Amino acid sequence: MLVPFVIDTDSLAPDPAWTAAQVRTYHQSLLEVWQRIGLLTHDGDSFENSRLQAAVQQLPQKLRPLWQEILERVPLRACGNRWNGTVTAGNISQLSGITSLALVDDARAEVEFEFDDDELSKTVRGAPDIEVCRLISAGQATTFKTALDQSGMHIEAGDTFEDIWSLRFKELAAARIKPITIVDRFAVSQHMACPQTHLSGLARFLRLLSRDADGERHVTLLSALTDEVREYGLPAVKANLDNMIARLELKNIKRLKVFMVPNPAFGRCGHDRFFRFEKYVWDIGLGLKVFQGPFSQERSSAAFKTGYAIVSGYKQVEDNLRDDRGTKAVEVPA
Repeated sequence: MLVPFVIDTDSLAPDPAWTAAQVRTYHQSLLEVWQRIGLLTHDGDSFENSRLQAAVQQLPQKLRPLWQEILERVPLRACGNRWNGTVTAGNISQLSGITSLALVDDARAEVEFEFDDDELSKTVRGAPDIEVCRLISAGQATTFKTALDQSGMHIEAGDTFEDIWSLRFKELAAARIKPITIVDRFAVSQHMACPQTHLSGLARFLRLLSRDADGERHVTLLSALTDEVREYGLPAVKANLDNMIARLELKNIKRLKVFMVPNPAFGRCGHDRFFRFEKYVWDIGLGLKVFQGPFSQERSSAAFKTGYAIVSGYKQVEDNLRDDRGTKAVEVPA
């Protein structure tokens, strides 16, 4: 779950009325919530050539390293020529469908968007789907706070696959994150046993990912070599997966590498089912099963995880499963 947000490039320069300590405090507040839940969307085709990058380079010397550090670690999204980097009442409608949150300085908020003195954020005429918020109050933006609340909400029985995808995965798919790892003990056995009347959870997830990804993606799946999978045989599994990838309408899934792990290895170290988009993890109790059929048949826990120490634990699970001596690799296409 990531919240797409934009920053008015003219607003990034610190207000001369604020002390250095105050400026550092509100920038750190923004950077903290950004790392946790935000997806910065910038003008232009590349950040290096964007107006926002130029504004970052003009930040005070003590602030600039804070920004440069996070910019090296988090994904970004480009707007191309759809937006010029300036947030005004006249062009806010151009950002509909691009962002959920626009951050502006106090002067822009009060003059352009008619904020009251004590008003931190609001929706404005012409863009009801966008929250305009004072940059200094970014950490208090309703959009960010709502996303943080939703990051631990259960998936309920009856939630449609589109709702599950849109709330939790769509913005991750759009971010510039090329490698994606799925750990799901029963993903392959459920896929092979899925009736032809509907898509398996694996097929549905890959179809949605291919549809919404901004560029090519390499997917790694770690699943169990259960008795059911052994009965099908790995050649039959590979042929089925080849056919599944070939039938994707958009070809953004350039590689699917499946590690078939001995079932006991999952019992030792891999009870969790999760989706890892580099530094972001969705821990989903039922895993890919929530995408099987038109809606989830059961209630499932769901938790969005970030932070180096937390995500490292999930990567260790992946390494342990992949390195088990009985693990067999299947690559699609070969």
